[in-house]
Amino acid sequence: MKFKFPIIIILLILTSSALHSQSLVSTYNFPAATVYNGFWGITQINDTLRIGSSSNGKIYTVSKTGIIRDSLVTPFSFNNGLAYDGSGYWIARNASGTNSRIIKVNLSGSPVDTLRITSLYGNTTIGIGGIAMDGPNHLWAAIYYPDFASYPFAYAYKFNLTTRSIVDSIPLRGKQVQGIAVKGDTILYVTDNFQGDAERIYAYRKAVGDTIFSFAAPDPDNDCDPRGLFWDGANLWLMAYRVGNNVAHYRTLYKYLLNGQGSPTITTNVTSINFGNVPVGTTGNQPFTINNTGTGRLIISAFNFTNPRFSISPSVVPDTIQPGGSKNYTLGFSPLVYDTTSGLLNISSNDLANPVKTISLYGKGVFTGAYIGLSANTFNFNNKRINSLTGFTFNITNQGSQPLTITGCNFSSARYRFDTLNARFPITIDTQRTRTFRIWFNPNAAGSFSDSAVFITNAVNSSAGKITLSGAGVDIPPVLGEIVWEGNIPDNPCTSSDDPQPKGLKQIPDVNGDGVADMICATENYWTICYNGNSHGPADTLWKFNSCNGTNNTGSVDWEDALQIMDDLNGDGIKEVVVGCGGGNEEVYVLSGGTGRIIWEYAGPNTNYDGDIMGVRVDRDFNGDGRKDVLISASGEGSTNPGRHSAICLNAVNGQVLWTNIINSEFTYDVVSTTVGGAIAFTNNGGPYGIVGFNGSGNTIWNYPIPGSLNAVWSMKEVADINGDGNTDINSLYGFNGTVVALSGSTGAQVWTVNMGTSNNGTVELLDDLDLNGFKDITCSGPQTAFRVDSKTGSQMWVQSFGASYIRDAGMLGDISGDTIAEVLYSTQAPGRVYVLNGKTGTVVFSYEFGSTLTYRADRVAALNSVDGNPYNEFVGVCRDGRIKCFNGGPGEIIGITNINTNIPDKFALYQNYPNPFNPETNIKFELPKTADVKLFVYDILGREVETIINNRMDAGVYNATWNATPYASGVYFYRLTAGDYTSVKKMIVIK
Repeated sequence: MKFKFPIIIILLILTSSALHSQSLVSTYNFPAATVYNGFWGITQINDTLRIGSSSNGKIYTVSKTGIIRDSLVTPFSFNNGLAYDGSGYWIARNASGTNSRIIKVNLSGSPVDTLRITSLYGNTTIGIGGIAMDGPNHLWAAIYYPDFASYPFAYAYKFNLTTRSIVDSIPLRGKQVQGIAVKGDTILYVTDNFQGDAERIYAYRKAVGDTIFSFAAPDPDNDCDPRGLFWDGANLWLMAYRVGNNVAHYRTLYKYLLNGQGSPTITTNVTSINFGNVPVGTTGNQPFTINNTGTGRLIISAFNFTNPRFSISPSVVPDTIQPGGSKNYTLGFSPLVYDTTSGLLNISSNDLANPVKTISLYGKGVFTGAYIGLSANTFNFNNKRINSLTGFTFNITNQGSQPLTITGCNFSSARYRFDTLNARFPITIDTQRTRTFRIWFNPNAAGSFSDSAVFITNAVNSSAGKITLSGAGVDIPPVLGEIVWEGNIPDNPCTSSDDPQPKGLKQIPDVNGDGVADMICATENYWTICYNGNSHGPADTLWKFNSCNGTNNTGSVDWEDALQIMDDLNGDGIKEVVVGCGGGNEEVYVLSGGTGRIIWEYAGPNTNYDGDIMGVRVDRDFNGDGRKDVLISASGEGSTNPGRHSAICLNAVNGQVLWTNIINSEFTYDVVSTTVGGAIAFTNNGGPYGIVGFNGSGNTIWNYPIPGSLNAVWSMKEVADINGDGNTDINSLYGFNGTVVALSGSTGAQVWTVNMGTSNNGTVELLDDLDLNGFKDITCSGPQTAFRVDSKTGSQMWVQSFGASYIRDAGMLGDISGDTIAEVLYSTQAPGRVYVLNGKTGTVVFSYEFGSTLTYRADRVAALNSVDGNPYNEFVGVCRDGRIKCFNGGPGEIIGITNINTNIPDKFALYQNYPNPFNPETNIKFELPKTADVKLFVYDILGREVETIINNRMDAGVYNATWNATPYASGVYFYRLTAGDYTSVKKMIVIK
């Protein structure tokens, strides 16, 4: 028999709800406000309740019908329990290490007494969850901290308020008791689910020495955060949240009768049902169960739907479910049209805690078979530049129950075409799936063009697969600086800290088959974007690649030359794109230039803390397979976690490592390839700085140290053999003083150096050969002044200051002035401007301002081959805020040529220059009696052509041409004018 007693006790607890049937007789909701949501402790004076708020510490007077009548201010901001002893209120403090655990205030709210508890079980931090008076001189306190892993999980203690000693205790079946009440020799307490316990009310009878019954807190979902508990002699009062989830939650006062007929509790097997795809004209069914987990009969009085497309069977009411019972129903969804719809089922019952149980219902009506749905049936491209290529994106949705197959798209003219770059026929769209497509419009003449895109499909409504198209071609004369197209770098859904600043901008040969080059832009918010170079108006995006791959594999292209264009790898005739990332990504990706999809990647998604990719080059074949391989600078992470800090050569075909040169430094910067092999820049944290040269196998062959501090090498470019040793050499930019140094690619020996003044990080950019010495010139971004420098000698050909604004980017545009010398592009920091400078003189030809502050700095600028068919390149500028604009390249005004007389002369004439001799500039006057192809050349004493001043068709008139001889030495020069059949030569003298 000794083994049966515990079993009997356990059975008693499990069945005690039936033996002691409690009934929920009333509920009273409080407003959804912070102070009321903090309601906790409950007591009463006379026949009126007092409820304390843990939000503001006030004690509220509340009627037994839930009406708030008054409040008492206390000096506290806590209330974890409340008890009235006949002269004042005892208030339990929240969990704290302070030993003043329970404080008494008088009826005016002033503190008058304190019950101190130094520690329990060695813990000085004690959490009290409810207090209750037991007679005039004793007080019970439920403890939720410390708690224990096994039963008893916690304790409640009885204190003598005279001696301040513990005189009794009971074990608790929950770890997180939040309210306690006294009913004779029975202690009632309620538990929260903080640690996974059931939210229940337990009754512990001291005469029995154990729990005599328990019942669930009012929310069957076990999440109503019960708090205060109070027995008023007739009813048990509970403070908890309303039943249901706690969105827009509010506190509710629950009133129980402990010797009633029981309380029903409604629960369901689900709280929402999605019927999925249901064919139009049919009914989809789902099983549904209603349970009564309470102790009284559950009477369902109504089923109400907010959407008539939903139904329930059986639907007869009233319907009764006995305690502990359940009943099965069938819910139906009967769609009449193709759409996604929803509704609510509201079940009314006699469950006072949850009188209306709500079930969310969802469903979608679909068509039988494959069914094509178009996001648009017509589209007007409006006016577009002749020969431009403009895209219209649209969606095709399979609205049916079978896969949709598209085998073609037909047009009646060549002015419209389906974009097959990322969508090749046949195309299959699964049921209820959507795909995005594009149609291109390419007007080849002025006038209107109308057509229809007719899709060939297996759809039961195949005739609906048609889009009516219209548009017009317009002749837009080229004007320097006019906006050709523009757009904005898009937000990246992968990140909440979107930073659209451009990091790399490079032209790529034609991607989409229109014969016009396109533009690649890499951004700080993890995009690599291919823009349609032949857009008109809004910029068309051909593809996007996202290097945001989650928390541990996200990073962007951080350095301008970590973006490169590579020879075709996959055989589609389109060059590929190479990007090297920093941040948490630290990978190298070779992307298909046609689609943006990964061809191969180096380092893999688990690469972290190995060092950013600081530079990429794709201009040398290192393994002799006829393909130019990928040379990278993979930096390090510092002394604690070194990382790679290496020059690494990757096989162009598959990304396999050909060789690695680990540099004896913490960090690396830019990398460059030469005919000898190449070079990589390095630094430790704060120095020393330098450049290491290596051969074609990656072995170090020289070291060039850079003295001083803060002299990191920002950029290096390969130049022609300037020292005559038969190998290509290097021009590099380093430090914050704009130092450019020329080094031998073979030995690292310094050839020349020049200083460009205050500088930021930047790049070396190659130009054409102004002085015709056989060596390209260079310019740099980074300094505040634009220089044109001879890469062979380091001599400066011209200078243009931008004030205190750093140059963010630079590059060669191409000749737009007709003098055969390419103009030069610059973009600046503040104000954020894009500049075109005359390649011969450095004078400003054009500028555009994005904005005056750093927010609008012009971060990147690059040339784009002519999109309008004339000989003059366009150019693209990108702002720090993500705006991207393509500017027309003109033709620009012929620099230094002025029409000084509108009278038409009667003959060709060339006049003597003035002044003569001169330094550095002179004027040359000439007359044209009719329109002619004009050439004005300058020759040195040996008859070598040194400069083309004019090479253009000109109207009749009297003109003055200016020639600047700054790049040339003193001596005798000749200028020759050719206009049609007319030729004349004269001599001039430069004296410096």
